[in-house]
Amino acid sequence: MFKLAFFFTVTGFLFASEPDFGKFNGTGIILDLNSSERIIFGSRANERLSPCSTYKILNTMIALDSKAIQDENEILPWDGTVREYTVWNKDHSMRSAISVSAVWFYQEMARRIGKTRMQQALKQVNYGNADMSNSITEFWLSNGSLKISANEQIDFLASLMRNQLPFTSPTVSILKDIMTLEKKQNYTLAGKTGSCGGIGWFVGFIELNHATKVFAFNIKGNGASGAEAKRIAIDYLKKL
Repeated sequence: MFKLAFFFTVTGFLFASEPDFGKFNGTGIILDLNSSERIIFGSRANERLSPCSTYKILNTMIALDSKAIQDENEILPWDGTVREYTVWNKDHSMRSAISVSAVWFYQEMARRIGKTRMQQALKQVNYGNADMSNSITEFWLSNGSLKISANEQIDFLASLMRNQLPFTSPTVSILKDIMTLEKKQNYTLAGKTGSCGGIGWFVGFIELNHATKVFAFNIKGNGASGAEAKRIAIDYLKKL
């Protein structure tokens, strides 16, 4: 838990010099939705990578709007298959599954949604290359066909926060709620990590009073993970 100290100028936020990506090849983007100022760090802002578990953001909205699940609190029973993380090996709701990034839960959502509805939504929101030619349960992971750049993640998140996506208001509200990592009276931090194939993502949004920013960080290299991308992003955001 932390507090973000923000400093304002007439035109927008003052930014610290740059994130500390350490040993990783990193890229970070922050877009101020009030001023439309886009700050880019690193040289890979347009490189398309697997979205990994950041795809759960879109998967959540498609599942809710298509009634693949009743709501964010409906419990799906664990199938008994022991997976790599202990926290995955139990019954989950959408709310708990997104917080621990339980892949099996969202693979079941994808099966229920089906290829036709999933493909239609990908194209409607212009999500990366919108390619789901791999298996319905694998296309957003490791060697999957779906790819998205940090700039495209930012555009997607900006559309989400501006209510420009083709999803109902209740669905968007639920998504924002279950993505929220910290909430105070005048500020909200929400985000989703993603890890696969030597890639780490952390994407999300910050609301402070009447100001909103969306961000997307990704890292590549030995030991890259969503947890590391999140650590780097938060360390930077704390300095603003």
